[in-house]
Amino acid sequence: MWEAVALTLAGAAGNNIGKVLQKKGTLKNFSFLVSGPNPQRPTEQKTEPVIRRYALNRLWISGFLLDMCGAVLMLTALSQAPVSVVQPVAGCGLAILCVFSHFYLKEVMNGLDWIAITLAGVGTIGVGVGGEEQKVEEIPLVSIPWLVRSATDNWDLLLQRRL
Repeated sequence: MWEAVALTLAGAAGNNIGKVLQKKGTLKNFSFLVSGPNPQRPTEQKTEPVIRRYALNRLWISGFLLDMCGAVLMLTALSQAPVSVVQPVAGCGLAILCVFSHFYLKEVMNGLDWIAITLAGVGTIGVGVGGEEQKVEEIPLVSIPWLVRSATDNWDLLLQRRL
């Protein structure tokens, strides 16, 4: 049970932090879409295809991979524990995201925010751990690499069509 809780925490953190990295990579690389063309530099037109820009953006790719690793960890946790344990603990990912946002995105948090984040983290873990342990059939780990391979093949096909 504790292994499933740990996998859920790591998976939820990966999902949430991965999405933040993807957003930051998008804002960094596609700021011209928000601000419009620069009149001082008319030759600075972004003509590169959007899919190619995502594929070459290291921050976006690292966020995508972290998000996918988080999903695999969540699937593994779900194969070891019931949904009634995994889903409440996954809510702790938002508390982890708040801490990550404070240090990485430099978001300001006051004392009440920190108390709320702590209570949310402890509460969600407590709800998950308090769930009943049930006998579940294990999903063969052999199927996970096929899932990852399928996702990367689809990603490759999408890139080949767009480039």
